[in-house]
Amino acid sequence: MKRLLPLFIIALSFSSCQEDVQFSNPGFQALKDDVFWRANDARAYISPTGKLTIEAYTEYELLTLNTIRATAGKYILGTTNSNNSATYSSTFNDIELEYATLTVPGPVGTVAVVAGGTGYTNTTSAVATTGGSGSGLTVNVDANASGAVTKVTPSARGNGYVAGDLITISGGNVNATFRILNVQISNGEIEITEYDTENATVSGIFKFNATPANTNPLASPILNYQNGEFYKIPIFPSN
Repeated sequence: MKRLLPLFIIALSFSSCQEDVQFSNPGFQALKDDVFWRANDARAYISPTGKLTIEAYTEYELLTLNTIRATAGKYILGTTNSNNSATYSSTFNDIELEYATLTVPGPVGTVAVVAGGTGYTNTTSAVATTGGSGSGLTVNVDANASGAVTKVTPSARGNGYVAGDLITISGGNVNATFRILNVQISNGEIEITEYDTENATVSGIFKFNATPANTNPLASPILNYQNGEFYKIPIFPSN
């Protein structure tokens, strides 16, 4: 029985920790470069045009999430729409680091069909593409019975592409196109799961990759946040 008691205490402590992580109210936390990260304070603001900004602070850090609206839904980062973005800054040890979800060249991240075209068939083999800023991009294609492309999945992501590139899919009648939304080294999404207008709070989840926004040589090539959550963040009047 004496041997079981320490195990019980450890299990109880772990359970309490889990509850604290899950039920912090309000709370803002994530894995930052695979290490648990929690903000000391977080506040949200809504501009007169409806844009949402969430600022999360530690002693030396500021993480900012921006979405074009405060309504529930997913907002894609790293695109040409700078209203949806994430930025991070740190002054730890007087070293200034800045990162942002910028439209930089890189391997293709997410894409969206623009024109379905005609004459295409389903294929899981690598289909060549043309256009855009980079090279080496091939895709798998889903097409409907009419021969129009309905879904595009990168099979080889290539390099040197930028958000906004318009790509043409080879095969078919060579008239199906899709848009590159973002690249892998600068991408992500913010999902607002609840906008509580009665209590003036906002909740949701997020993840992103960001690239250096200044020229500090100490900056790593990519800053990664994953499994991010913000819960019941209070909304303050916009300045």
